[in-house]
Amino acid sequence: MLALVVVLVVTLGGDGDGGGSAVSPVPTDTKAAEAAAHAVATRVALAPPDWGSGFTQHKPYEVDPAPESLVRENCEFASRPSRIGTLASLQRNVTQASSGIAGTSEVKVFADEATAKQYLSDARDNIHRCPDQFRGKERWNGVREASPPQLSGFDELVSEEGRQVVAADGAKVNDLYVIATGRDGRNILSAYVVGKADLDAQIQKYATDSLQKMHQRLEQQPEAAAGR
Repeated sequence: MLALVVVLVVTLGGDGDGGGSAVSPVPTDTKAAEAAAHAVATRVALAPPDWGSGFTQHKPYEVDPAPESLVRENCEFASRPSRIGTLASLQRNVTQASSGIAGTSEVKVFADEATAKQYLSDARDNIHRCPDQFRGKERWNGVREASPPQLSGFDELVSEEGRQVVAADGAKVNDLYVIATGRDGRNILSAYVVGKADLDAQIQKYATDSLQKMHQRLEQQPEAAAGR
């Protein structure tokens, strides 16, 4: 799946595959940049009311810092620590009891635009590596790059879709997921939505609306802090 580690369907935690932070002490100016980036991420990531009526926090509500995900050559879906150059990486998770739909908003702020571009390029590679993916007992089928939502203001937009057919406990399911991701400068915004396959239209709308709302918030941030 796209390089968004979704804690609603996978277990978090790095596995030592790439990424990671430098061992040397963090310079003061880097600490200041990380603090500014984290402030932006905190303001841009969505809370339950932002998703709509009936959404509540899903445990864990916040994942900070959120790791990256990858798809191995054997099609296993895994996670790894954030790459060098990641200043902030925050996820917030929500769920709607009435529909069973769950969502994740994620904000990543990188040190420069080149790192953000590479992140999105790697995300695309993950999508195209395997149409069928697994993690433990979980299985996803039909993973593909889809047409992105028609939203203005982004430098790049990527959308991923697929179906989860086996849950973590081995039970068969038929859930559709959509991940809508946009890059604005050195910022990456992602909205992940998953639910029963017959709720396709709602899932698509929640993903598009949530990504748009995060981008509107990003545009309200001071330009220097947001890195745009």
